[in-house]
Amino acid sequence: MAYPTDPIYKLVQTDPVQTGKSAEVYCIKKESNKVTTCIPLDEANTDYQAYLEWAKTNTAEAAD
Repeated sequence: MAYPTDPIYKLVQTDPVQTGKSAEVYCIKKESNKVTTCIPLDEANTDYQAYLEWAKTNTAEAAD
């Protein structure tokens, strides 16, 4: 599911089968201009700060 805004964010979580723990979001996938990056959940990361600002008025796509 794509949203009409750019960039498009999607939550990425750990696989509970591989980790033996419950699924946890570990990064945010950003798709923009046919480029995909994974943004770590780090307050010092400027891409993460931009995501947090975007998320104030938008909703990221849920993890698979």
